[in-house]
Amino acid sequence: MAKERFKKTVRPIIYIVIACTLMCILFTSAMNTFSRQADIAQLESEVAAVKKEKKSLENEVELLNDDDYVTRYARENYVFTREGEQVAILPDVDDE
Repeated sequence: MAKERFKKTVRPIIYIVIACTLMCILFTSAMNTFSRQADIAQLESEVAAVKKEKKSLENEVELLNDDDYVTRYARENYVFTREGEQVAILPDVDDE
């Protein structure tokens, strides 16, 4: 009789422990899934930014293949002059 009474009290406790363990595993898996979704969203935004930068760089490569653009760019940014030319650099005037 005592043995059967022991079985009646221990079995539900074992079932409760197993159920709690399974719920903890399920909760942990759900949290990992939500965390990964946030990471995926961040990485997708980084991919979009990199694609935009790639397109910009490809456009710049096309422009740099044009000799007129390269000459104009060098003249504007690096004070590149033609033979016989002189460059006068004027100071910036602040409008107040």
